[in-house]
Amino acid sequence: MSKISVVIPTKNRSALLTQTIERIESQTIPRERYEVIVIDNDSHDDTRTVLEQKARTYSNLRFGVQEKPGAAATRNAGLRLAKNDLILFIDDDVRAEPGLVQAHLDWHCKTPGASVIGAVSMPWDNTADPFLRKLRDHRILNPYTPSKGPIDFSYYHTCNVSTPTQTLLNVGGFNENFRIYGMEDIELGYRLEQAGCRMVFAPDARAVHYRFPGYEDFIERSEQVGYSLGQLIQLHPELKKRFVESSRIARH
Repeated sequence: MSKISVVIPTKNRSALLTQTIERIESQTIPRERYEVIVIDNDSHDDTRTVLEQKARTYSNLRFGVQEKPGAAATRNAGLRLAKNDLILFIDDDVRAEPGLVQAHLDWHCKTPGASVIGAVSMPWDNTADPFLRKLRDHRILNPYTPSKGPIDFSYYHTCNVSTPTQTLLNVGGFNENFRIYGMEDIELGYRLEQAGCRMVFAPDARAVHYRFPGYEDFIERSEQVGYSLGQLIQLHPELKKRFVESSRIARH
């Protein structure tokens, strides 16, 4: 029976992280079936205190520190610590539904060797904020959940995705040259797909991305993604048509 390691990178988000840990530790399956690994990317708030307290509370939780900047290096540190056959990546602002871990395990039983991409929703259904309504109604922010048809590496978003551990190690994990926000997960997804790893969508592996970006935050993140997209295309020039010339947003 397969077990799974949940890897969570974090940096200076202790309040959000507290809720994320509580939700991932409140799953429908016994904690003996999974471990939780939180890697602190050299935070300056009280993240370390939170992790020490949670590790005393939950026997299946371990944590470490990664000083090298970037989510790629931070997730790789978690990958190296993992003891189980499967890795589930979520982020420190993602609140797992109670059946999330069980759903990932079930899908790996049905589709061995695949990467399982869970469903992610944004908590903006009834928002009165006009900017969030704009992002929601026009699907400007990444539409994490596929609406129809087959999916590919471009849906490999590490806020809710699982992959066999050995498969990740075989392709070398995340590229640690990605040091700012964006594209390091899609770049890994591309290498996984090129190595023969199929992407499957698991609609019952549900989580909520607890993010409420303001205009300035959104613009800053968009600029970072643009820089990271340049890195992606330098590494894989064949993706320029896909992400630049044929992009719905880039056309505007």
